[in-house]
Amino acid sequence: MKENVFNREAKVIRKARSLLSGDVFQQEDGKQSYRDLLMEYEKLVRQSKRLLKMGDRMQHALSSLNEELQLREQTYRGIFENATEGIYRTDAQGTLLEVNTALANMLGYKSAEEYLVSADEIGTAFNNHHVLGQYNEMLNSKQVVKGMQAKLRCAEGDTVWAEINAGVIESQSAEGKQVAGVVGVIADITERKRMMREMCRLARTDCLTSLWNRGYFVELATQEIVRCKRFDNDLSILLVDVDYFKRVNDRFGHDVGDKVLVGVADTLRETLREVDVIARFGGEEFVVMLPDTGLQAAQQAARRVRNAMREQVFAYDQKHPIKVTVSIGVTAYQDSSTSLDLLLKRADTAMYSAKHKGRDRVEYCPLDSVG
Repeated sequence: MKENVFNREAKVIRKARSLLSGDVFQQEDGKQSYRDLLMEYEKLVRQSKRLLKMGDRMQHALSSLNEELQLREQTYRGIFENATEGIYRTDAQGTLLEVNTALANMLGYKSAEEYLVSADEIGTAFNNHHVLGQYNEMLNSKQVVKGMQAKLRCAEGDTVWAEINAGVIESQSAEGKQVAGVVGVIADITERKRMMREMCRLARTDCLTSLWNRGYFVELATQEIVRCKRFDNDLSILLVDVDYFKRVNDRFGHDVGDKVLVGVADTLRETLREVDVIARFGGEEFVVMLPDTGLQAAQQAARRVRNAMREQVFAYDQKHPIKVTVSIGVTAYQDSSTSLDLLLKRADTAMYSAKHKGRDRVEYCPLDSVG
């Protein structure tokens, strides 16, 4: 091991003092010893200067590193405290170490301190143990959770929809990398969920009558026919058309015509069962799917609809009531060869039969017709 430069310097100084006190400069070998001593001392001085410079550089580097760490800490704190998303940090055992104000407020608490008093781990916020299990499984297997959606329980017992992104923090030790904890970000997506539901509803709904639209009816009816084929269930279809609706539009205007259509939709809702699927099929035409209903029961339901329409006043023109009637075509599911297209064709045929026979009536299409 090399001798410490400062110990060597001390030895040189002690040796120089002994030479000076021994009056050896009159001898040639003494002069040589002194020159050697001076050269060694100058070498030591140069080394000392280099060490001092190195120390200065190290001190400067440490100062710069401390400043950078302080800046990073301030940046982290700024993000942590001012982010609109909730942020949390746990230790390796899952115990909450800190949460920001945004997360506390999201879950119905006034402050981060208040939340930490009531919850010792983030798992207590999960409303569903199965979802919590998925969260833990993702962290254990992949060390990251991305875009996980879950309902979180709030202070007063209500819930919020949240999107969770989290990752494992690792530390380096003599044994290698160790899990130090978890940092996660939670965004409140309750409003986003509500908007998505509303968009889905609008995509499926007729904007005038608020009934299901044609596309969504076809989707539901197709699913119901699959069940009929599997379980041999009954199923019937009604096709309802407003009689002389063009005359209503031409005489009273489209505003009144729209009121009549809304009134027809409301009457269908009030007359039929909750399980029946009612949709506006287009223009003044409506379609109804009656699950678990055979042809005879479907004809009875159609007559109830027809009678209800006769009694209904849909709008007023200068205090004079505006009334309409409907023509209804009825058909029913027959066997596994029956498709939705076939049912709609049969119902359409029956409805036009009702029109041709004078309107304001119910007609059914025989099961073996319109193939």
